[in-house]
Amino acid sequence: MRRLVVATGGGGDALGAVMIGRARHADVDVAILTYAWERLRVDPLPGPRSAADFSGLQPFGDLNARILSSTVVNPPSGSTLPRLAGSIETPLLLLDPARGAVGIRAQVREIIKLAGVEKVSLVDVGGDAVARGDEPELMSPLADILVIAACSELGVPTELVVAGPGLDGELAASDVLDRLRGLGGRRSASLDSRDAQSVRMILEWHPTEATALLAAAAQGHRGTVELRGEGATVELTDESADVYVADLRHVYECSLLAPLLTETRSLAEVEDVIRAARGTSEIDYERRRLESLSLGAGRPGQAELAARAVAYVADAGQRGIDFLTYRRIAEGIKAPGVEAAELRECLLSFQPGHDAFPLWSTRRWVKADIPAAKRTAVP
Repeated sequence: MRRLVVATGGGGDALGAVMIGRARHADVDVAILTYAWERLRVDPLPGPRSAADFSGLQPFGDLNARILSSTVVNPPSGSTLPRLAGSIETPLLLLDPARGAVGIRAQVREIIKLAGVEKVSLVDVGGDAVARGDEPELMSPLADILVIAACSELGVPTELVVAGPGLDGELAASDVLDRLRGLGGRRSASLDSRDAQSVRMILEWHPTEATALLAAAAQGHRGTVELRGEGATVELTDESADVYVADLRHVYECSLLAPLLTETRSLAEVEDVIRAARGTSEIDYERRRLESLSLGAGRPGQAELAARAVAYVADAGQRGIDFLTYRRIAEGIKAPGVEAAELRECLLSFQPGHDAFPLWSTRRWVKADIPAAKRTAVP
């Protein structure tokens, strides 16, 4: 079956879709449609980028554009999507929210017509897309809910695919699973080390946290992981590598926010609706975050970077943390701009035996300590 994949949250979900596609052999992915919305570590401008922010996009119909490895994001914007496009076989198309849900719906319908799409799969790593919209712990509903609103009536079978329940650090895994059961969702696959290895080279440089956790779970890592922000934690369990599928119509009907966004025609209108319902939008959060980062300290030297990182890892271990994301280490040592690859190389010199790629372990371990992830037969 010819399938269009829509990454509901941006670059990390697009990479998650590549992993999931590796495990779901029945479908042929004709394209991955994704936001260029990669948060302030990559892009110093709040919110998603539009087609006008790129040079060298390849037209696909009248409303869509393919991102190529040669595509350039216009300064001062930043994006990992051109590099991701050059690292995967599936065409990567730009989802542009500038015209709200109405514009996204038109984009998707054009792709369905031009590519002979028989099914649309919205992919979300973590599962906050199944939120009602009133949960206080929900941090970033706008991107996911806007896509759900846009894709609720496409004329072809449309599903929501959730991988790694709870791994985005928003809704708890138990809440995501309860919601999926209530929506009639079913477990469709369980990722293993082969799926993780299929994206290992990309994870060497890609800044995603949630998909890195999904890959870690698929490889068999188990324990408490501390991630971004104020040190939120998630648990890697035997269920963390599972993939669930639910009918998108049920997701839409049970959402408090999606019906409010269905006829929006601009990103500003989308923000207004989200603010009216929740008091703020995630782009507002990025705007405030940008102000705080601009007042932060400068980048430490290599010796200071190493000393801070080693000390932070040791402290996390004493607090009962088993693994850290590189983003969390960078934030914890007041060096948010340091790339994951640089941190990893730095730590490898001082803490040999702690590397639990794509995470960092707070204790020494050997490969035999971690049981190999096993592919579970799913009816």
